[in-house]
Amino acid sequence: MSVLWVHDAMLSERWLRKGEPAVFVFDEAWIRDAGLSLKRLVFMAECLEAMPGVEVRRGEVVGEVLAFAAEHGAGVVRTVDAADPRLRRQREVLAESIEVERTRPPAFVDEAVPPADLRSFSRYWKKHGRAAKRPR
Repeated sequence: MSVLWVHDAMLSERWLRKGEPAVFVFDEAWIRDAGLSLKRLVFMAECLEAMPGVEVRRGEVVGEVLAFAAEHGAGVVRTVDAADPRLRRQREVLAESIEVERTRPPAFVDEAVPPADLRSFSRYWKKHGRAAKRPR
């Protein structure tokens, strides 16, 4: 059995599987250290509200995901790869304790390259916005 670890780079129903427990953890340390705005937190909460059946927790991500998996008797945690180094580190630490099944998201644009500065969407959009607007 598997559970789904939903993180802030995959706030969409597309990743949910019927009958599979799913969890999202508001990472308190990241929220504090990154100085996330209330507007961003509300956006994330609204996205989660639109995802039926996702349990929302707060705290230390890896510990909460492992606890959630144990509560559901799961031996596998599914998640989606993300360019964010924070999420990669959390996934790697998680994989030390439980099998992690990773899904690669579809490319936003064909020539997409993860931006060096993940805090600046505007630089990424200047580089890739025109290609993103073209039909694939």
